[in-house]
Order: sequence, then structure tokens, then C-alpha cells
Amino acid sequence: MSDFIFSTRNIERLCMSNALHSIYEKEFPQVSYFNGSWGSLGFTKNIYNGYEPYETEQYLIVVIGGPLLTFKKNDFINQENSNLGTKAIFERWKSGNMIWDEDLNGPFSVLIINKAKQEVICITDIMSYIPIFKYYNNNHYTLSSHIDMISTVIKKSSDIDDVSLVDFILHGTVTFPYTIFKDIYQIQPASTHVYALNSNELKVKKYWEPYETNKYTDMNQTAKYLRKCLESNINMVTSQTTNIAQFISGGEDSRTLSGLLKDINRDAYIYLDGMNREGKIAKIIADKYNANFKPANRDQYHYLNIMEKCADLIGSGAEYHHAHTYGFHKYLVKYDAVYGGLFSDALLKGARIKKTKLTNKFIFLPNKKNKTNLLNENLSNEIFDKKIIDELKERRNNHYYYIKTYRKESAEEWFELWPSSMNRNIPNIHANRRLFKSYEPFLSNEIVKVSANIPQKWKLNRNLFNMIAKPYLKKSKWVLHGDGWYPYYSYKFNTMISFITWTNRQIGKRIGYIKGNQGPWASWKKIINSEKWEQKASDYSIGLSYINKMFKEKLNDKKLKGELSTLQYIAFTQVLYQLQKRYTNEKESKKTFK
Repeated sequence: MSDFIFSTRNIERLCMSNALHSIYEKEFPQVSYFNGSWGSLGFTKNIYNGYEPYETEQYLIVVIGGPLLTFKKNDFINQENSNLGTKAIFERWKSGNMIWDEDLNGPFSVLIINKAKQEVICITDIMSYIPIFKYYNNNHYTLSSHIDMISTVIKKSSDIDDVSLVDFILHGTVTFPYTIFKDIYQIQPASTHVYALNSNELKVKKYWEPYETNKYTDMNQTAKYLRKCLESNINMVTSQTTNIAQFISGGEDSRTLSGLLKDINRDAYIYLDGMNREGKIAKIIADKYNANFKPANRDQYHYLNIMEKCADLIGSGAEYHHAHTYGFHKYLVKYDAVYGGLFSDALLKGARIKKTKLTNKFIFLPNKKNKTNLLNENLSNEIFDKKIIDELKERRNNHYYYIKTYRKESAEEWFELWPSSMNRNIPNIHANRRLFKSYEPFLSNEIVKVSANIPQKWKLNRNLFNMIAKPYLKKSKWVLHGDGWYPYYSYKFNTMISFITWTNRQIGKRIGYIKGNQGPWASWKKIINSEKWEQKASDYSIGLSYINKMFKEKLNDKKLKGELSTLQYIAFTQVLYQLQKRYTNEKESKKTFK
């Protein structure tokens, strides 16, 4: 399934269907509905082949996402309307041999309903790449894979948690386990959650935890092991189908992916404002690795135009603009697998390790860890009510000390990784898995486990990653990265090259030799300073009046723009839209009721 809503209450089919359709602009997916003495279940058709629901006289099992199975061939990948994957998971679980962190790889959630015992079991993946949300009231549970769906069916859409709202504006995420809505929480990652109606008790059992052991001591051997893991992960799909595509860029992750896929005829997609430096490098990489280059131009206001659609698709409390493929996804639905390189930075290159200010400012300087606790650096913001800021600090500190029970030296890094909803880039997965058959090899369980058990110094400056990727980068060893260095070589080799390239580009921009947006993403300052953005923000004025109580003083949109960073202001505008939508929907509901 792409999404589900389960409740121990009896929820009508129409209510379920409306909620499950509410995140889509058009082309609503097929909804299936089951109910019984155990409760109600509604879900949309799974994009991934092999994961249709499976039902026996006693059990009903559904799978969200498209996990790769390591205990059997994934020969259902190109078979439409099949439940072979779902059935295989059920039979392995029923036999008592299931090991969730070894047998299923990638984003998933499994829901097993024992109709006879009136018991529901929900299993989350190793990092909660697919977050699951719960609401408990009057001895009844409601679960869903989408935060706005669950708020709709339990009629809590207007019950906003101000602290979480401020959290999202300042950090781009909501601190686990809280959500934008009061009394709705995200459940634990890497866990089985069992609820029985007769006992009214929720039992949670973790099947994996990210303990910091540093058990890997040989970086070269670790790199070899991870290469085998990546190759095995990709082979599980490509041994069954060659109808695949990949995302490509001027970076090193996509060319590593290209090296892994080099023997397969495939299409390579990139989305840009225009054929700039990033696109030209990507074209060279595609040619070197035998991929069919498929560039597509986006409108300069693309990220403004998709705000409402993507905010609905991803859900409240997640940054909408990470849904980069939206609008282009119609070209991707025909493939059995579309590969990306997400999370290699976070898990293998220490992207969530806090660096010194100089390292952050100048990309040519070697990474150096900042040993100062920077957890609440954004909370010095003076525009929000002090009580809200104080409570937010307490929530973030609580989560930090919870992570510290697992990780003494790297708690601040894993604060933004565990669960993955704490990483502001993860909405990319949330969007893609609903739009096409997305596969991300760097999300595999083996990568996660190694990342949790290696020294941070291996991640800094691409030390480990360079060892892993080097064989795949050989074909492009003399092709510059979009940022101006050579991925095939170590950071030591690249320091001076990176400095020279960076300096030349800075001079080129100042004298007008280099013009326009040369990178893969949008020129955000241009977008948010445009008349179109101002008009959009003005259209959401009702949303601003709804949250004025969060501020120390009454502020207008223009003043807020000056107080917030670019990313914070984008998140703020997204919040205004989502609040305005709720206000409008409530108003219409009241009219209908009258």
C-alpha cells in the first residue's frame, strides 16, 4: 500500500476514502476497505509490485512501501497486481523465522491483523523511513502512515500544537515523537507494536537499536564489505528486471550509482532551471556510464507552484520542497525501479555531524567537528513566545538525552537521524514512494548498521565513502564535481583544487562572467523575493492570524521575512498554507452541517 488508516473503531468507508484521497490533487488511487469486530482498515493501492494485500481466514496483512526481501528472490518486482511479496512476508513471520532488520531491506511498514484474536501488529522499518502515527483515546487506537490523514479521521485537524509548529519553522522537522497535532505521536522505529482489544494494552518490542560500539576497526575492509552490500542490494532488483531509471547530477553519489548500474541500459534523469554547469557535467557522466541522458527544465517558479500539492502529499511537519520530482513523476511511473543516491551524505559522509563555522562557510576547507553543543542554536530567535521556546528546548533536550543513551560520542549527529523523520531531507522519500517505484541503495539496513558502528572521523572528509566509491568513480576520475573538485580522489588531493575553483567562481560571479543558477536546486532568494511569492503569502493571511499568538508581538509577513532565514521563511509560508486550508475546510464543514 502507499498509505493506510487503521482504527479499532468502526470508521465508515466514505470517511476512509476521503481521507486517503485528500493528499492527492487528482488521479486518486484505488482505495480498499476492510472492517470487522477488530476495527476498520482503509488503504490505497501500492505502487510497488508484489505487495497487494494477503488475507486468510484468520489474518489480514498489508505492506506499505516496496521492501527488498533478502530471504527469497524478488521475482515479483515486474508482476502487476501480485501479492507474492506480501504472502512471503506473512509466511516467514508465521513460521517464527522473521528477522525484521535482516529479512526486509529499505522503507516499509507491515500491518498484520489477527481477526480471530482482535489483535493488530504494526512493524516499522529500521529507521522509520515510513513514519507511522498513532492516536489513542477512550480505549481505542488509530494508526496511519500520513499525519494529515489520521488528523482528519479523528477530527483533530484544528487541534494544532504550537510548540511543534515553531519547531518546524525553525528546524524543518518536528522533534520525535511529537507531531503538528496535539495527542498524535509518531511510533518507535525498528519495532513491533502489538495492540489487543481484549487487553487494551499496547506492547512495543524493539528489534534493533543504534548502539555506538565502533566495532569496525579496519576502514579498508569495511569499505569492501559495503561495496558488496550495495552491489547485492542493486542485484536483487536488476536480476529480475532491467526496466530501470536513475537520477543523475554533477555530484559523486549519482556517479557512484552510475558505476553500480553501468552494465544496464537505462535512462538518467535530471531536473534543472536550464542546461547549466550541473547539467553539462551530468551529461558527461551519463555518456561515460552508458546511460540515456534525459534532462528536463523546470519553471523558475516551480517550487512555488508545487507548494500546495506537495505540502498535501508529504504532510504537515515535513518540508514540501524536497519533493523535487513532483510534476516530472509522470515520466517515471513506467519503470520497475527508479534509483537515487539519497542518505549517503547522512550515513556515510557525516552530513549531520556539526562542523566548525569555517568549514561550513568555505567548502574547500577540510571538515572538522565542532565539539560545542549546537543543539538549540536556532532557539535564540527572539520573535516567538518565551514559553513556547522553553518547552521546545525541553523537548529537544529530552530527545537528545534519549539518543545519548545509545550514543555517547555522536548523540548530536544521531539526533538528526534517529528516527529518520528528524532529518529534514527525508520528505524526498515520502514523496517519491507515493509517485513511482523509488529505490535508494544507501537506505539499506547494512549501511545503517555500519554507519551506527564506525568512528565519526571515518565519515568526515569522505574518508570511508571515497574508499567505497573509488572503483565506481574510475571512469569519471577527471570529471569535476559540480562543486569544483574530483570525487575519485581524497580530500587531501582536492583541497587546493577546490580552493582554486571556488575562488575563480567567486570572481566570475562578481565580474559577471558567471551568470544565473549553475546548481541543481532552485535559486530560493529569487523565488521568495518575487512578487508571485509575496502574493501567495498574502493569500494565506488567514493562516497568519491563526498563529499570531505564537509571537511576542503582532508581526506581518514582511517583517517575519527579515527575522527568519530563507529555509525558515519557506517553512513558515508552508505553515500558513496548511493552516489556511484547515480553516477553510472547517468553515465548509460547519456550513454543510448546518
